[in-house]
Amino acid sequence: MSFAKLAVTCGLIAVALFVSACGIQAKPVAGTVHLDRYPGNHSYVNDPREPYLNCLHQAGFKVTEFLTGPGQLRSLQINSVPYGPTVVFEPTPGIAEGDQMKGEVESAEVIGSALVYPHRSSDALMKTVETCVAIGVKG
Repeated sequence: MSFAKLAVTCGLIAVALFVSACGIQAKPVAGTVHLDRYPGNHSYVNDPREPYLNCLHQAGFKVTEFLTGPGQLRSLQINSVPYGPTVVFEPTPGIAEGDQMKGEVESAEVIGSALVYPHRSSDALMKTVETCVAIGVKG
């Protein structure tokens, strides 16, 4: 009977070792050249503006990209001020909503993580900009 217990114990240990090692890849040493070429690497910057830029360009707008504010937030100017809206991207939708609730972003419309300042834009221009900025926004 002790042989059966030993076999079951060895089997359970083998399964535990196999399961604990699943998905583990050899990780490159810190400072490795061309780290971004290793599999499973997530070292790229996710820029949320790309789908919006494509949509705005396809709509025929002149779009200028710039950094603004103390946090150097990524921003877009559609056409030119005062007749074109400005879009400022906060890091998360929650931060954008919080800024609006605290009254820190007067006249801005929150769409996802974007704060859209209409300035003196026409309704038709704003409708197109809102549609483009809403790409991928849930809720």
